[in-house]
Amino acid sequence: MFAWFVSGARAWYPDGWYLMKFDTASCVLLSAAGLAMLSNGSSSLRTWAGRGLALLVMLLAVLALYEHASGRSTGFDTLFVADTTSNKPGLMSVQTAVYFLLMALGLLLATVQGHRAGVAVVTLTVLLTLHALIIFSGYCFDAAQLFGQSMSTRTSPHTLACMLLLAIALIGWRMQLGYFPVLVGTGLGSRMARQVLPLAVLLPFVLMLSSTALAGAGWLSPKVALGLTIAVLAAALGVLVSLMGRRINALEQDLHDLSLMDESTGVLNYRGFELLGEQSFREARRSHHAVALLVFSVESVRELNEREEYDAGTHLMQDFAVILKASFELADIIACTGSDEFAVITKDENTGGVIALMRVGETVESLNTADRPHKIRFSVGEAISDPDSGESFHHLIERAGLRQRERRRVERVFGGEGEEGAARSSSDTARHA
Repeated sequence: MFAWFVSGARAWYPDGWYLMKFDTASCVLLSAAGLAMLSNGSSSLRTWAGRGLALLVMLLAVLALYEHASGRSTGFDTLFVADTTSNKPGLMSVQTAVYFLLMALGLLLATVQGHRAGVAVVTLTVLLTLHALIIFSGYCFDAAQLFGQSMSTRTSPHTLACMLLLAIALIGWRMQLGYFPVLVGTGLGSRMARQVLPLAVLLPFVLMLSSTALAGAGWLSPKVALGLTIAVLAAALGVLVSLMGRRINALEQDLHDLSLMDESTGVLNYRGFELLGEQSFREARRSHHAVALLVFSVESVRELNEREEYDAGTHLMQDFAVILKASFELADIIACTGSDEFAVITKDENTGGVIALMRVGETVESLNTADRPHKIRFSVGEAISDPDSGESFHHLIERAGLRQRERRRVERVFGGEGEEGAARSSSDTARHA
């Protein structure tokens, strides 16, 4: 705008400065000022000022589009300064006028409350970005129809730069209001989007420009250059999809690890046991009640795993999980805490879960007398909490594990009776508990 007013200053400007018409420069400044007014405060004065600036931008854009459509001059283009550089003095290109019309609509709708208005602004922002990319493509591939109507009436490179900056500013403002969350979030999806989006936008331009340069130098024919570009682009997108697939698989595995259920046995995993068990422990302590923690170690599973009979070990764990769920109450917490270990938290403070342990032992004994390829042998350790002692949940876990190890040493003494004798001694241990 300064160059249009002061002719002596034009010597300091780069060639082609006059392609940004006075009205175009006015639209850029008015749009930037409107964004500043609307995004930096919520006062009614700022809101009305932003709306007024947006209406001025819309007026300039609509007048330019009217002149292109009707072929008539309104005289508004040269109202402030003359333009002797063009056969259509002061008239911005159709592409520039469309862009600022979309910008004005976006600014006006941004002042309207409601979800639909917000979605409309986001849609207009996407269209603004697409519009700027189309003009950029026209310059990259020398497609004059994409960026102007003539060499003197076209969207100049510096106008295009201003368009991109305005679109980025509008996107940044909407992000602060909760839109485009995938671009600013802290999750894995947002990080992937920020990493992939620049590559996805720039890669087609880089490949097409490279193939055009090779074809222009005579190294490749246009058809060969086009074919190579499509092939390389397809390969690059394939690699990109594969990398995203790997990241999604890793995320799925992380989510699986963070889940609370053990898929194989259908009971809680160790994480679920820690979360729900500690909650139950704290509730019991607040109400001055004790809880019993029982730790079961399925001895036969360890032996099967040592013989690399993992499927048989998995089936035994599944069977033992079914036994525990049938023996204890629904309110009790049952978890698979290891490859051969279960833990149960019961509020049966008077008997310490003796009745449930008796049911477990009887069920195991009846199953072992049946025609089964592998017998179930287990050891159990228990610990009863003292609500007045102030001990932590993890200390209770350690006490239960210690007693379990002591009982396993005792059971090894009786292991000489054979597999069936060991099964009976486990049942007797359950009754004795």
